[in-house]
This record gives sequence, structure tokens and C-alpha cells, in this order.
Amino acid sequence: MKRDRQTLPIVAIREENVSLRTFTFETSLQALPGQFIMLTVFSQGEKPFSILDVTESSFSMTIKNIGPFTERLFQMDVGDIISIRGPYGQPFSQETGRILMVGGGYATPPLRFQAKVLREAGVRYLVNVNGARSETDLLYVPDFMDYCDRSLIATDDGSQGYRGTSVAVMQDVLGEESFDRIYISGPEKMMKAATTVARQFGVPFEVNLERYMKCGVGVCGSCVMDPHGFILCMEGPVVDHKTLDKLEEFGVSHRDKTGRITAL
Repeated sequence: MKRDRQTLPIVAIREENVSLRTFTFETSLQALPGQFIMLTVFSQGEKPFSILDVTESSFSMTIKNIGPFTERLFQMDVGDIISIRGPYGQPFSQETGRILMVGGGYATPPLRFQAKVLREAGVRYLVNVNGARSETDLLYVPDFMDYCDRSLIATDDGSQGYRGTSVAVMQDVLGEESFDRIYISGPEKMMKAATTVARQFGVPFEVNLERYMKCGVGVCGSCVMDPHGFILCMEGPVVDHKTLDKLEEFGVSHRDKTGRITAL
């Protein structure tokens, strides 16, 4: 896979809601769902971002405006220049049996990418649960409806779909149907709850973890998870259920930008 640095113009910007935009770039990235790239905005440094989609000649990312780096990115227009390197990390597996995907909040881009790839690979049966705080926070609802045999929605305030969490809907679905694998992406406490449910039903699962990453190549140690020194940027960010059992920090703590371990 190509991991050299590339300097690229932004070729399209789509506003998803008041705080999220999808940025598209022209290049052949050769990435798989769950992998990430390191994005440089000149004058603001470098940050990791997950990938929403790739085609033969382009890729895109949906990014939330949460600080100085993303604020500078949101000030940029089509034609402005950024720099990337990657893709990095381990992707979701490509099981094509009976698949359940569970997403929460703004962590759903890798699942939208995974749904597209699985459908193209001939997945036998695909169900998605898309959760968010409210209707305005939901992402890619039409896309999941196109790619999935069943696409279910959960919102905390009940403004669309089931009133409650995506994990509650997940539990209902697992009570109705059997699956070969579950793919999970969302806030870590939500994923912690989802893995508890997956274990209750005995279904293998994979989660998409986030940690503070500075380098993306296993040098800085910012994303290391105890007690085994698991280097998330290289050995993750997608982690299967067997490996997750060994990571005591999952759902409990993480490292801040100074390396200090703090509670989630």
C-alpha cells in the first residue's frame, strides 16, 4: 500500500451538519475500511483521521470541527492544499456471512465504508444500527439503507427511529436473528456496552478504537495500551474480540497528549 507523503488539493467539500464536513481528494489511496491517514494542515501540524470512502481515483473523510486544527481546515476552500501520508493501521476483516454493524455518533464513517465494501464483496446478509443523540446528528442514513438488508436508527431523544441507544437496538436484533460477526464503531463507553451484549450472544466482534496518535507508525508511544504495550496505530485501530480481552484500558482509561493515563 502506498504510504508516501502526498500533497493534494481539496476537490470537494460537503457540509453534513453544522459541525461536520466531508472533504474529498483525488488520488488512488488503496485503503480498506478502518484504516486511517495522517493529515497535515500547514501551520497547524498533523492529525489522524478515519476514511469515509475510496474510489479508484479519490478518497474522502468526514471531519468534525473540534479545535484549532479542524477550525483551520474548515476555513479552507476547494483548491486549497493539504498533505497526507498513509493509509495506516489494521482494517476491519472482510467476513461476508451474516453481518451486524453497530455505530454511534460521529464514529460511523468506517462502518459506512465497510458496508459498501461488504456489499461489493457479496455479503450474504447485512444489518446496520445507526445511533446518534438526535436526528440532526445522524450520518449516512440513505447510504446505509442502500447498502444494508435492514437499516435501523436509534436516537437518544427519539427524534428519529427508536428512542434510546444503538446498543439497546443491537440487543433486540440479536434476540431476533443470528449473525456471524459484529463490527462496532462509536464512543468507547458505547463500544464497551456493545461488546458486553455481543459476548452475551456469543458472536465474534471487532471494534474500532481511538487513542491519541502523534506519528501513526509506532514511534511516539502515544497510543500504547497497557498492560502489553499494544501499539494501536500499528496493531489497531480495529481490534478483534480475542485481542480486546487483553487490553485492560478498554472502556476505562486512555493517555492524554502528554502520555499521562487518565480516566475516560
